[in-house]
Amino acid sequence: MNKKMIIYVIGILVFFTVIILACEKEKKSTAPELPPLSTFSINVDEFAVAKKATGSYINVFTAAVATGYWNTVLTAYLAVPVASYAEAFNHPAQRLDNDTWEWSYQVVINDTTYTAELFAFIESDEINLEMHISQAGGFQDFVWYTGTFNLQGTQGSWTVQDNPENNLSWLNIIWNHDYEAKTFDVRYTNIYPTGDYRDSFIKYGIRKDTGYDAFYDIYSSPDDKTYEIDYNTTTHAGRIYYESSWHCWDTNFQDAVCED
Repeated sequence: MNKKMIIYVIGILVFFTVIILACEKEKKSTAPELPPLSTFSINVDEFAVAKKATGSYINVFTAAVATGYWNTVLTAYLAVPVASYAEAFNHPAQRLDNDTWEWSYQVVINDTTYTAELFAFIESDEINLEMHISQAGGFQDFVWYTGTFNLQGTQGSWTVQDNPENNLSWLNIIWNHDYEAKTFDVRYTNIYPTGDYRDSFIKYGIRKDTGYDAFYDIYSSPDDKTYEIDYNTTTHAGRIYYESSWHCWDTNFQDAVCED
């Protein structure tokens, strides 16, 4: 091979190396998009009207009771995790290296300041998340929850610890999201090592249904009961299935005869 040919080949190799490196840099220069807040936080207080209901509000009251456990524990135990995750969407991420990103910020919850550090680790076919939370004047660098989702952002999971003192896994969340169809579902399962409510779950979703566009599937382990709830998020009409039949309410939450 003559000198001109060698120079030509080297030039070609350098050119393609620069192109490849430029593409690789561009590929990793943007932070991964975080899963929507709906994958981590669901509304289980749709039937709050039933808290003051008597008489003809029995059916929606039953729905309120069925979701009551989750309404209580998610409000009490997920306040800091949910607020810290919601705040991440208001801050830019910083790249620590080619495969690691960090969102770092402070959030005030119930007059207490927390520092949140959310890390994203990019793997070949998935992204792993890890939330470190420190309390002003209190616990430090507590990994409160972790998550995993696919590169398309259409499905994933979360694992939430109970608190900094015990540091026990107590909640598993599995979610699916179809952005084109505008549908999703998320299931919370109690995985606490001990306790009456272990294996209890609630699954919530939005679907393509003109009658009832939202649904809840619930299992209560203490009394080994299951409930199905269908709900219209616009009209507020709904129904609950238990004791082998459907029980309905109308747009004013009053008991109604179920249509076939």
